Parts: sequence; C-alpha cells; structure tokens
Amino acid sequence: MAKVDPYDDSIVRYVIRRHQYDPETNHFRWLYESAYNNKRQYEKRLQNAFDELAMRRLGGGVHIKERVSGQKLEVGYFSNSKSRRERRLLQGTFRPVNWKTKMLFWFSSIRSRLPRKMH
Repeated sequence: MAKVDPYDDSIVRYVIRRHQYDPETNHFRWLYESAYNNKRQYEKRLQNAFDELAMRRLGGGVHIKERVSGQKLEVGYFSNSKSRRERRLLQGTFRPVNWKTKMLFWFSSIRSRLPRKMH
C-alpha cells in the first residue's frame, strides 16, 4: 500500500503518467510520475494530479499539450512489449511509413485484385 517503482516488472502496479516537455530531448513525451500497488491510493493520487493540472490551466501556466493519464501495468509489461508490438503489426494497427511498407501495401493491393485459383 505504498509508492512503488513504475519500472518494477515483477509486480502489478498502477502508474500515473504525464505528457510534458522534456528539456533533455527537446520535445514532449510521456513520463512516469509515480506508481502505486494499491488501486484506491492510485485513484486518489490520479484525481489529485487531474485537479492540479486543471488549477494550473486556470492560472495559464500550462502548455496546451500537457496531459495526465493513468494506467495499470501487469507483471511483465515491459518485458512483453516486443511481443505486443509484433501482435499489433500482425493486426495492421501500426505500420511505419517507409519504402518496405509501401511495397508491401502495393503488392497486397495487387494480389487482392487477382482472380483466385479454383481447386
């Protein structure tokens, strides 16, 4: 019932993420702010983060891109990220635009127009 490490892949944890400007990379990115192993405590802290962001927005000190989000990370979330990415690729959800994917798309569109063989 306490704060835990968001990168500890051996436990189920509830994380609070913030989309904010990162001076190291010079762009906006999602950063893990905190993580909890207790759902009730997580929900309370997440609501506090939403309220804090809303108050700062009213004061005008927040960039329009800044966001707060919460997520449940299962055991093995980071170690299984490669298999999740591959599964999404197979489902067609994510295809990076490059010459290989353009060629695959072109071949698949031609193949779908060809008459099927009858056996």
